[in-house]
Amino acid sequence: MRSQETSFEIPESRYLHSGQFAALCRTTKETLRHYRDIGLIEPVFMANNGYACYSPLQLGDFMLVTALQRAGSSLADIGRYLEDPQEAELEAIIEKSVERLETERRALDAQRRFLQKTIERSRALAQWREVEEGWRLVDLEEERFFETDLSGLFAAGEPDADGRPKVEELVDDELFLMDQGLANQMQGSYRVGLQALLDGHPENDFYLCIAAAPAGRKRTRHTRPAGRYFQRLRCASIDEMLASGEPYFQAYFQLLEEVRERGFEPIGDVYEQELSLYTGDIAAEAYTELSVQVDGG
Repeated sequence: MRSQETSFEIPESRYLHSGQFAALCRTTKETLRHYRDIGLIEPVFMANNGYACYSPLQLGDFMLVTALQRAGSSLADIGRYLEDPQEAELEAIIEKSVERLETERRALDAQRRFLQKTIERSRALAQWREVEEGWRLVDLEEERFFETDLSGLFAAGEPDADGRPKVEELVDDELFLMDQGLANQMQGSYRVGLQALLDGHPENDFYLCIAAAPAGRKRTRHTRPAGRYFQRLRCASIDEMLASGEPYFQAYFQLLEEVRERGFEPIGDVYEQELSLYTGDIAAEAYTELSVQVDGG
């Protein structure tokens, strides 16, 4: 609505001065003045005393302008929409803005979950450093995972020499799940089937696990059941493992042996979760958490 000069007293119960309207909109008088100068949001009228007066009903107009601007529309385009609004065109630009905001929301949610999981890993490692025995029993809730079969990367217990394309594919899959808001984190998490481990061939049933976000749980392939789990902290450096020639899965066999020595019986698959951040230093100690569901004890 175009502003008009008036000769009557300002009905303050119905209209707001620019400063009051700016406060209502959580913005500044300078922003309102700029919007007025470019014909975007104009006062209802200009009083004789020079005050620009706005209606509280214009708050909706201001919110529409700022929402479209934050979603990527220019002020010039917004002004054109509002100057000569065509229902179909305005609806199309709003729908496009909603889609863009939804994409940004998923990306922000993914970043939030990633950072939150990083904090949780750091806290978990700090808690482990207070466990003198190096092992513990914990009650874990059910958790769902997206999985990728890594068994093909191993031959006779050694990584496949042609594994690079597979690794790139895995990273692409993980990034897609994160971007779509389906996964909670990208940090390494692995699963070995218990029977394959008992048979002495864990490389035949080995998976990369990606913890699912609430939105992705119905699409997952594997569920870690709730129950009591025996856990041990694994500490090793890459160069030590290479120098010793210790097979990657040796720690899993040692875990099952310790579980039985302590009077428990493994009744589920073995899971491994990375806790420490990898800095590229192969001599640095890396910490992971090994878990297996148990009975007895």
